[in-house]
Amino acid sequence: MRWPDRSVASTLRHAFALLVSLVLLAGVVAATESVRHGAALDRLVEYNVPLRLNNFKLRSTMSDAVRGLRNHLLFDQPPTSYEQARTSYRPFLQVLTTESDQPREQRLAGELARLVEDWYVYAAEAERAEPESAQAREYAAGLMARYEPILQASNALESHLAVRTQALYDESQRNRLLGLAGVVVFAVVAVVMALVTSVRTYRALVSPLGGMRATLRRLAAGEHEARVPAAEGPTEIRELGAAINSLADESERLRRAERERARLAAVVYETAGRIRQTLDADAVIREAATLLGERLPADQVFIQLVSDGRIGPPELAWTAGRIAEKSAVPLLPAPSDQAQRLYAEGAASSGSTADPPPYVPDAAARALRALGDLQYVFAPFGTGGELFGAILVTRAGAPWTTEEIEAVKSVGADLGRGLDQARLYGRERELVKELRALDAAKTDFMSAVSHELRSPLTSISGYLEILQDEEAGELNPVQEHMLDAIERNTARLRLLIEDLLTLSRIESGAFRTVKQKTDLCAVAEGAVASMRPAAEQAEVALGIECPTGSLMIDGDPNQLDRALVNLLSNAVKFTPAGGRVDVRVALEEDQAVVRVSDTGIGIPEDELQRLDTRFFRASNATERSIPGTGLGLSIVRSIVANHSGAFELSSREGEGTTVTVRIPTCAARLGAKPNEIGEPAGRGRRYGSDQRPEEAAEQEEGE
Repeated sequence: MRWPDRSVASTLRHAFALLVSLVLLAGVVAATESVRHGAALDRLVEYNVPLRLNNFKLRSTMSDAVRGLRNHLLFDQPPTSYEQARTSYRPFLQVLTTESDQPREQRLAGELARLVEDWYVYAAEAERAEPESAQAREYAAGLMARYEPILQASNALESHLAVRTQALYDESQRNRLLGLAGVVVFAVVAVVMALVTSVRTYRALVSPLGGMRATLRRLAAGEHEARVPAAEGPTEIRELGAAINSLADESERLRRAERERARLAAVVYETAGRIRQTLDADAVIREAATLLGERLPADQVFIQLVSDGRIGPPELAWTAGRIAEKSAVPLLPAPSDQAQRLYAEGAASSGSTADPPPYVPDAAARALRALGDLQYVFAPFGTGGELFGAILVTRAGAPWTTEEIEAVKSVGADLGRGLDQARLYGRERELVKELRALDAAKTDFMSAVSHELRSPLTSISGYLEILQDEEAGELNPVQEHMLDAIERNTARLRLLIEDLLTLSRIESGAFRTVKQKTDLCAVAEGAVASMRPAAEQAEVALGIECPTGSLMIDGDPNQLDRALVNLLSNAVKFTPAGGRVDVRVALEEDQAVVRVSDTGIGIPEDELQRLDTRFFRASNATERSIPGTGLGLSIVRSIVANHSGAFELSSREGEGTTVTVRIPTCAARLGAKPNEIGEPAGRGRRYGSDQRPEEAAEQEEGE
């Protein structure tokens, strides 16, 4: 079937117009028959049924009135039902007389109304008679005589209404059957017409659409060469087939482009991986040039770097499948000019060497034209806002695609990052060299200065001892005071020199730890004993608590003694007179723990993080002019680290400081175990500044 001038819209419009017309006509026919059928029913429901109902109610009311009044007259009963009927009969009678619309109905209803009214007039006279009297019996008989015509008139009206009801019902049934027959006939005609229209439309639309569906299924299944055959049918169907074929062609083109993008992405990924594998600038440039030349493909690849404000001659060139160290490639624009602008915009220049861009200098343009009619890509690269150089890629034949230009730009970005990393790495190596040289010079200087200071300090100490022994003559009190000041400062200087020497040994690797089975309690007691004179002089109570027996660790007793003496020295030095310093040695979870607590001036909270810094001293200690070097804690941390231990410090300004040192214990431990963590097994050994170790031992022996 040919549809030279018919469109899908026209076909569907005609089909839908016909169907809508059939639906509207069916509605009109059904509505007409429904109106005819409903008219008879409305007459039946709105007129005959109310008349018959009111006639029945009037008869019932009159029956109640007769019975109630006769019972009153004959038996002297209350005329209640009569009085109720007398008040309620008029609405029924009014409906019968007013709603009747046919002459016979009106005549029968009027006759019934006259008889009822006459009965109530007679009933009013009978109501005045004396109950149970002869007159009352006469009235009772008269009431019945007048009630009989009322019943006959009501029956006549009811018979008439029943006949009319049946007639209206028969008419309604006839109308319903006629309407149903008309609707059925019209429906059959409409269905036939709809079927003819549907079949014609189906054949015009579905057959070519089926062919298109089959083609689309083949395309979805991967048969990318499938195409819709020349379609027959309305104009839109033919245009749809052509559109499907166009989409299939475009999809094939996009797949080819996607494969090319994937290939170029692999080139970029491989280039980035090669660049990241080395930190040598020359190797980075070689890898980028080689991969671009081999994978794009390209005839020539030149990588040029910024030199003296211009993008100079190539660092190297890839041509004819190999790296060429020299190539006659022209200079390109200065980085401050167009190349810098291209890099800032993240753009690249491309075109023909026979027609270079206008921003290329004349000499460079002439050199490019001398290369022949080649297609080129010029992509500047760098990192951040700094331009490092540019990549120039040329080839004969097809122009560079957008995907290839983006690949060259991506490689340039990776090359910029690689060169930046290579340069940073070179600078870092130079800085490390310089820092190592400075560190060695500092260590040598500290060692030399410390050794040079010890010799004159020894001489000063010797002469000081001679003067104090009064071998050069008797001393007066002022001279003795001066010598005491010299002795104190000499001791401070000696400690400073020892700390400097210790730090020098630690940094140079000469600080050796000779571990052996060591009783940590004995080391702690020795440190407390050595610091007791200083504590007594500063009026600071000094106490120690150790578990009974020994607490063995693998350690260097000399280093541990040095660490504990430094901690105790700091605690005593920073605790005002009347304060207290406590040392507690305990076993906690297979670790030997030493806690040194004081009630001293503490450390400001914002300065706790700076305690690891050498020569740092807390601000409150500096304000109080408390002497010190700021090296003690650094030495203690190094000693604890040499023993695979942990160092903790907690402090609150004005409340004191607690330093906790944890060192692993020996596998085999001598002595009794503590019952609780931090609790001694027995009474333990505990003595304060008012009780020396010897006195504590005598006390234990007495007990």
